[in-house]
Amino acid sequence: MWPVAHLTNSNRWLRLVPASVLTVAVVALGACGENKDPAALPGKKLAREYGCMACHSTDGSVGVGPAWKGLFESEVALEGGRIVTVDRPFLMRSISDPSADVPQGTSVPMPVNRVPAADVELIVDYIVSLK
Repeated sequence: MWPVAHLTNSNRWLRLVPASVLTVAVVALGACGENKDPAALPGKKLAREYGCMACHSTDGSVGVGPAWKGLFESEVALEGGRIVTVDRPFLMRSISDPSADVPQGTSVPMPVNRVPAADVELIVDYIVSLK
């Protein structure tokens, strides 16, 4: 608790609130917003279950498919020469329809898959978190 000398009119009410209530409030507020820990995101588990990790790395290392670390909001050259910025719709489409936008230099095509839209959203959340 703050010493009374540091309390202003706007925060004097804090003296009346038990410390345990303040602790719970701070923890609850800290839980709001997005989870910054990629390892805790459900998309990571789904990416493993669907076999995505066999071709895509999450640490930036080169693999068969594009590395996911730093991919979101980067520019990617596609077959045919078009350059796109990787955003959520691009990632959603790339997972749902792998032949729609193929990165230049891709030697092994991504297989067609049957990942439900809700799982695609969670996998995209995970990719976005890998900055």
